[in-house]
Amino acid sequence: MKETVTYLIKVRNGPFDLYLTNKPLIPEDASYSRNQSRAREFNGLEDASIDMTEHVAIKKTLTETTEYEEVDNEF
Repeated sequence: MKETVTYLIKVRNGPFDLYLTNKPLIPEDASYSRNQSRAREFNGLEDASIDMTEHVAIKKTLTETTEYEEVDNEF
């Protein structure tokens, strides 16, 4: 089983959910969207400059499972 962990960054205490959509090198360059599907996924290794006192990280875990089963004449 393969497991991949990434993080979405969301504005803390906003009037509605705002997700970070880019990798800002300086905080002023941050772009946001209300659409979670447009949020950029971070793996923790990027050189992004994000003030986490104003944001919260949301952990996303993707688990991939491959199963094999012997069958008799199914095709």
